[in-house]
Amino acid sequence: MAEDIKEEVKIEEKVEQEQELEPEKVSDDSSKDENKKEKKNKYKEQIAKLEADYKDLKNEYLKVYAEMENTKRRLKEEAIKDRKYASQKLIGELINPIDMFLQIIELPQSNPDVKNYQIGFKMIASQIIDILKADGLAPIEALGKEFDPKFMHAVQTEETDDSENIVLKVSQPGYMYKDRVLRPAMVVVSKKKNIDEKKEEE
Repeated sequence: MAEDIKEEVKIEEKVEQEQELEPEKVSDDSSKDENKKEKKNKYKEQIAKLEADYKDLKNEYLKVYAEMENTKRRLKEEAIKDRKYASQKLIGELINPIDMFLQIIELPQSNPDVKNYQIGFKMIASQIIDILKADGLAPIEALGKEFDPKFMHAVQTEETDDSENIVLKVSQPGYMYKDRVLRPAMVVVSKKKNIDEKKEEE
């Protein structure tokens, strides 16, 4: 009987010991879970930071790429423009002396020898002008046309009974170089007489 009681006491003590150990085990499991959560949250923060950094770098790359493309396109356009108008400065400087040359050879001459020289000079001038025209030079057609300030410069006005704002005379010819005005035409433009002046004349 005594032995049975001792055995029961031992069993009870063992159960109590196991019960005392169980909270410690639960505490260890809880601590492990907390550590896992902390690590998981830390990884999430790192991933979010990496994603934000990647987004910023991608935006910077796209900006730099767009700037490079714009620069390439601008340089290409400038190179095309430079080639297109490469002769503009030279032709612009030749216009005035050529005009003076043409005016001189158009002067009336009575001397037969000088007239022969004029014919030769006219041929040379014609060849020079043809070369310049082939490169893009073109005269501005102004006489008898409506005055256009984009291509003409009015140096004088003359009253007339006819239409107003019409070019009556070209004082100096104008020229285009391709699609640019190389030199505007200097012109005399018509201006309608006012009513009082007409009455006085009548």
